[in-house]
Amino acid sequence: MNAIAEAFQIPVDSDDVMVESKFREAHTARDNDFMMKQLDAAYKSQIDSLNNQITQICMPKGLVKSFPSNNLQMMIQTGAKGGSVNAIQISCLLGQIELEGRRIPLMMSGRTLPSFRPYETQPRAGGFVTGRFLSGIRPQEFFFHCMAGREGLIDTAVKTSRSGYLQRCLIKHLEGLIVNYDLTVRDSEGSVIQWLYGEDGLDILKSQSLKKPFFPTILNNREALKASKDEIKKL
Repeated sequence: MNAIAEAFQIPVDSDDVMVESKFREAHTARDNDFMMKQLDAAYKSQIDSLNNQITQICMPKGLVKSFPSNNLQMMIQTGAKGGSVNAIQISCLLGQIELEGRRIPLMMSGRTLPSFRPYETQPRAGGFVTGRFLSGIRPQEFFFHCMAGREGLIDTAVKTSRSGYLQRCLIKHLEGLIVNYDLTVRDSEGSVIQWLYGEDGLDILKSQSLKKPFFPTILNNREALKASKDEIKKL
């Protein structure tokens, strides 16, 4: 209700008839895209704060089994497979489903699905999914999720060729660059491109390990390697 009042500039305690009238007016107006964008932005600001609160409560201390006893969390935190979004969708909630960066659009009838009333103001009617994959989601929520999934499939099919060609062009133009033994980056003609790779000479793939939380792990790895070398010498 706060989102409706903010977008349509009406009192928060307005009755349902007035809210539905304003909603219908915004949906059927000539410049309805602008008004509906305002409504989407108001809903998103309210929903995002709620979503963040739920995530902070559930992850990671709210789990029945936390890392490293939780195999899903172990898989994500070690980088083997998946990410934080997958963990949230499985353990917390799916959150707001979006199509092209917007909430689920209304049909001509003023509904997103026949399951809801025309111009319903509940977040669920606009694609907010409170369910999670661990305990299951409702049929309406599953339909919304499939809508976003289909959009993702289309994007994958259409944009792969564009991004692939762009990547090919970049690689083709940069394939002559090498890091020499003097640590300078040069092209095939020997011209200096950089005096030091990346201005600091650090390997991007390994630079993440240079943070303080990783130091004990690095020391443990060093001790493990040293122990294995000693065992090899004994053999």
